Amino acid sequence: FTGEESFEISCHGSPYIVSRIMESLLEAGARLADPGEYTMRAFMNGQMDLAQAEAVADLIHAENKTMHDVALRQLKGGFSNEITAFREELVHFASMIELELDFSEEDVEFASRADLLKMLHSLKTNVNNLIDSFKYGNALKKGIATAILGAPNAGKSTLLNALLGEDRAIVSAIAGTTRDTVEDTFNYGGLTYRLIDTAGIRETEDYVEKIGIQKAFEQAEKADVIFYLIDATAPESDLEQRITHLEQSASQAELFLCINKSDQADTTEILSRLKGSKRQIFEIAAKTKDGLSGLLTALKEATAWTSHSASQTIVTNARHADALRRTSLALDKSIEAVELSIPGDLLAQDLRLALDGL
Repeated sequence: FTGEESFEISCHGSPYIVSRIMESLLEAGARLADPGEYTMRAFMNGQMDLAQAEAVADLIHAENKTMHDVALRQLKGGFSNEITAFREELVHFASMIELELDFSEEDVEFASRADLLKMLHSLKTNVNNLIDSFKYGNALKKGIATAILGAPNAGKSTLLNALLGEDRAIVSAIAGTTRDTVEDTFNYGGLTYRLIDTAGIRETEDYVEKIGIQKAFEQAEKADVIFYLIDATAPESDLEQRITHLEQSASQAELFLCINKSDQADTTEILSRLKGSKRQIFEIAAKTKDGLSGLLTALKEATAWTSHSASQTIVTNARHADALRRTSLALDKSIEAVELSIPGDLLAQDLRLALDGL
């Protein structure tokens, strides 16, 4: 693994024997490896590149099968091989352009501008596909952000606990119990969802509660999915306006309208008020978990953008995504330089910037 000489000890499985062997090794001058040291040594000895070394950490911390598969593909060199192929194409043309500079007085063209332009457009498409995959990769790594919003006592914390299968958040009949966000993750359908329980949305003069409500809207603006809970026993008078505001301020999110406590009250009036909405509506009872299976099925379907083929490379590292964005910008400049017939020395600089990004 590290590329260094090593040996393996096979012994009896008794914890006492194992501990005595460890003590003997330490007494003889050996030391315990630091966290990540084996991976660092493998990298320093050329056994793996930096992207593969980073994949080791992703593999160790993978919380679902999909993330495990993505990290394993990167560890095996999937991402590195793709970037290497990009570089080889770019290096070929960049070297031809720079060779032309050595013969500038003879007005020769070693690199066909038509072929170069075709390659640059193809490369930009591939690079942008990798950049776009970061949204998915980041969601895999951190969990798909799923915010739970609604008025006080709508059952937000109860829903959080029901999905987690444990009492993670305090549930109380007293309005305003949740004043800060409560986060936890759960796995469903091979994916990890990061649930965010928020403060109840209402008009209030309480300073601390106001901060909590502001945080709720901030979480909504960053979320991939929003569960908006409506209390079937006491729906808000301004329900339609709140949903419209949420649709505008968090347009990037998939919004589910969940009529909670549907086992305790007739929902006909609420359904009538929501008939103009194009959002999916669910009647649930978070306390008894009634209706949650349908909600989870819809959640999985709504996050279908996370689907990918086994052979597809997914970017999960922010450093990689940033480098690819810089590469894309440099490719834009290179394409413009070719189309405008800009001198070879300036074109070569843009190609070098793209290579630096890769």
